[in-house]
Amino acid sequence: MTLTPRQALSFSLAALACALPLSIAASNVALAALTAAVIWSCAVDGGRTRAALIAALRSPLFLALSVYAAWSAISAILGFDPAASLRLWPKDLHKLWTFLAISAALAECDVAIAAPALAAGTAIGAFVGIGQSLFLSGEDLGFVRARAFIHPVSFGEILGLVMIATCAFLARPGRTLASALQRRFTIAMAILLGMALVANETRAVLISLIAACAAEALREARWRRRILAVLLVLGTVAIFWEVLPTRGRTIRALFSTDPKTSSQRSRAVLWKVAWDIGRDNPVTGVGPGQFRRAFETVHPQALDNDHSWGNAHNLYLHQFAERGLGGVLALIALFWCLALGAWRAARARGDAWALASWAGTTAFAVMNLTESAWQTEQVGTLFLLLWLLGTSPRPDREIL
Repeated sequence: MTLTPRQALSFSLAALACALPLSIAASNVALAALTAAVIWSCAVDGGRTRAALIAALRSPLFLALSVYAAWSAISAILGFDPAASLRLWPKDLHKLWTFLAISAALAECDVAIAAPALAAGTAIGAFVGIGQSLFLSGEDLGFVRARAFIHPVSFGEILGLVMIATCAFLARPGRTLASALQRRFTIAMAILLGMALVANETRAVLISLIAACAAEALREARWRRRILAVLLVLGTVAIFWEVLPTRGRTIRALFSTDPKTSSQRSRAVLWKVAWDIGRDNPVTGVGPGQFRRAFETVHPQALDNDHSWGNAHNLYLHQFAERGLGGVLALIALFWCLALGAWRAARARGDAWALASWAGTTAFAVMNLTESAWQTEQVGTLFLLLWLLGTSPRPDREIL
């Protein structure tokens, strides 16, 4: 059997969707295979692929990503350590590569394979993560956060984004999810993700899920009628969260004024330090990757027994510190393009992927209030994949 360009695009997209919840190395291999398939399709008979690639190059989001990457290079050159900062520049270029490759592939490949592939990869990670919490926790280690094969915060953010997509398919089942068996599978997937999220304990993800529900209530009247049920489910999860042996990683700790609540105190200090660093270098910041060096200068005292912090735990303040006001404006323009594209797709198409794209974009913006998910390559790539699945023009064949 001869492999066709369309099959190569479909298999590569499925491999990328499956690998993203598990491994950044495997994800990049799949992304490279997808790129090769795009080039093959363009060279052979991919008129639609070429057209989609040209459209992506002309899109507002590509312009926003380009400006963001260009400002990253400028802030690196003018920062504390240009050589070190420029070594991080490929991470910004990676987003451009991801956007172009997936945009071109979606015009020709069979997108129906994306949902089961993403579900399979996430389910594997969820099972592994739950097993870590059940069998590795103990008196010596305390409660072990579910993380599968990656950082626990990144794992939680990935679980949250996939949970939003799963709920979107429950709300808007297409013809390929019409059977009772497939719907039961989707419900089981939502339950599994919920268990993994509780074991993961990334509190910002739970808050971002509430934001996603609010975004959908804003979009559609029928979601407003379901908001009470959703809030009851999330409230039950939050109550259960409070009784877990989590070493103080409770929801109420986020709102505590107790000076002994280290996580909240640490974030307040980090945010103030990031603001002070950005205020001292308002135009271009100290350069990408230089927050740690600047932190040690501005705050030489130990914070949670650590003298060195490389993350402000707030993307927007972190960008202000490392890339200055120009970086913040470029980031806001980028997120505005993402939100506007997702809103228009949700209004025009109204299918499950479009629903997930709009809710996921809102949730992603909220996640970045306490973390830097956009700068995490694996999470950022998954977010772009989900966004493109919900906003890209659809070919004239049945897909999810």
